[in-house]
Amino acid sequence: MKTTLSIGSLILLITGCTPNKPIKSSPNIPQVGYVHSLSDRNAIALEWKIVNRPSIAGYYIQKSEDKKHYETIKKIENRYQTHWSDTNVKPNHTYFYKISTYNQKGIPSYAKFIQAHTLGLIEPVPFIANANLKAKGMIKIIFRPNPNERIEKYKIQRFNDKNGEWKTIDTIKPRLSAEYIDKGLVDGKIYQYRIISVSYDDLESLPSKVLTTKTLQKPAIIIQAIATNDLPKQIHVSWNRVKTAVKYNIYESDFPTGNFTLKSTTKNNFYDDIIQKDGVARYYKITSVDKYGIESMMPKNPVMGSTLSIPAKPIVSIVRGNNFIKFILSSPDGRAVKYLVKKDDGDKVLKIHNVHNGWTDTNIKPKKNYTYKIYAIDKNGLVSNPNEVEVNF
Repeated sequence: MKTTLSIGSLILLITGCTPNKPIKSSPNIPQVGYVHSLSDRNAIALEWKIVNRPSIAGYYIQKSEDKKHYETIKKIENRYQTHWSDTNVKPNHTYFYKISTYNQKGIPSYAKFIQAHTLGLIEPVPFIANANLKAKGMIKIIFRPNPNERIEKYKIQRFNDKNGEWKTIDTIKPRLSAEYIDKGLVDGKIYQYRIISVSYDDLESLPSKVLTTKTLQKPAIIIQAIATNDLPKQIHVSWNRVKTAVKYNIYESDFPTGNFTLKSTTKNNFYDDIIQKDGVARYYKITSVDKYGIESMMPKNPVMGSTLSIPAKPIVSIVRGNNFIKFILSSPDGRAVKYLVKKDDGDKVLKIHNVHNGWTDTNIKPKKNYTYKIYAIDKNGLVSNPNEVEVNF
């Protein structure tokens, strides 16, 4: 208990339900003999000696935080009451009180003064650390439970670097809890945590020390991908191996700036995209994935590949005789290994296979029109568009 110093108060300002009019204290009204206080972190209990006189109606209690400006916070309307608790206080704060009696007309006596100081904040958890959890997008925090038996739960707080504030992300019970796993985090990012202990009467402790930690790093980005453009009906994509990767994801798009969708997953550092079309372009982005399921960043720029296009149309020259036509054939892109000739005499279409650089048609009749379609064929069996020649006899 804390004993008061006796200081008289000549003017009492009554506030709250009573009009704010200064009321002059009277020295003729019996005053409180002594006042004691008892402090907690969230309350200050006041105790005074009863003034058991028929003329006394009750007590006024005034409060100040600066010892200069007092406010009447309680009017006790029973002279037999000698205890009252102020719960509108903060931990580790000093408050000043004045207690006076008042008579049946509401006139107060001189006041007794007391100074009281609330207890300090609860101590934080004594230990907090990173458990070095090897899992994608997770951080495991371990801590030593608060030894204060008044603790009911813990607030887990994470620093929000966007607005520069601490945010409570979860509350865990009971007091003997010793870990927390934060999930859904960004790979390779630094996070800060702290823990606040909370008592059964909702008093918060000092924050724990700040834990700065980081989620698992993403695997290295693929930087050396290449794709073919000379294979028929397929594109072969290959890339550099990543030391920590256990597999690779292949993303594909028809356009260099389009949406890339997952095409396939492989443990190899190559992939064969079977397309079955000629001269088709595709764009690829490759990512690496480690054993924890963490995927690397996508490369900024895709690699382009294409299936082999069909050969160019053959160049056709003819030498015309009285009863023959001689064809001289050449390949503008050098890919042709042979040619296919389709002869249409109006009655039927005749196919001449395995023609090389020259061919002579001697099966000619006068006064007849002939249409020839000549195709180039490369070593892969790809056939060009035809070069069409019409000859009239």
